[in-house]
Amino acid sequence: MKTTILYTLFLIAATLTLVNRYTPLYINNSILHFIILFIAALTFVLIASQLFGKLKKSRSQLLAFIIVGVLCFIKSFLTWGGDWKTQTILYKNMTNDNKNIEFQMRGDRFSFGYKKRVVNRLKLFPGFDWTTDIDTATIDHKHWKKMNLYVNEMKFVSK
Repeated sequence: MKTTILYTLFLIAATLTLVNRYTPLYINNSILHFIILFIAALTFVLIASQLFGKLKKSRSQLLAFIIVGVLCFIKSFLTWGGDWKTQTILYKNMTNDNKNIEFQMRGDRFSFGYKKRVVNRLKLFPGFDWTTDIDTATIDHKHWKKMNLYVNEMKFVSK
C-alpha cells in the first residue's frame, strides 16, 4: 500500500511538472509549483532508494528530505522568472465565464523591467490555467465582450 501511494504521487507530480513545462498548462501559484516539484523529486529519490536498498533508517530518510528540499529551493530560486500577473482583462468570453483574454506582466528576476504578453486564459481550477498567446486583432467579436477592466495584480501605484 505504501509503495502504491509513493508510485502514484510520483506519477501525478512528475506528470504535472512535465505538462506545465511542455504544454500551455500554467501553474499560476509559485508555492504550488514548488510543492509539486518537491513531491516529484522526493518520491523519485525514495523510489530509487527502494530499488537500490538504501535509506532504510528514518535518519537517512530525513536527511534525504532536507537535501531534496534545499536543492529544489535553489533550483526554484535560480530558474523561476516570477508569476504572470494580470494587469488588464481585455475581453471576456460570452459563453464561458472562466475564459478571458488578458494582458499580463511579470517582473524579471535578475534584470530591470517587465515581460509582457497577451493571452487567452482558461481558468481550469484554482492554481491551474490553460494559456495560449493570442492576437487581439484576429478575435471573433461575436464570442467576446470588450472589457478593458484594470485589475492591477502587480500592485502598481496609479496616479
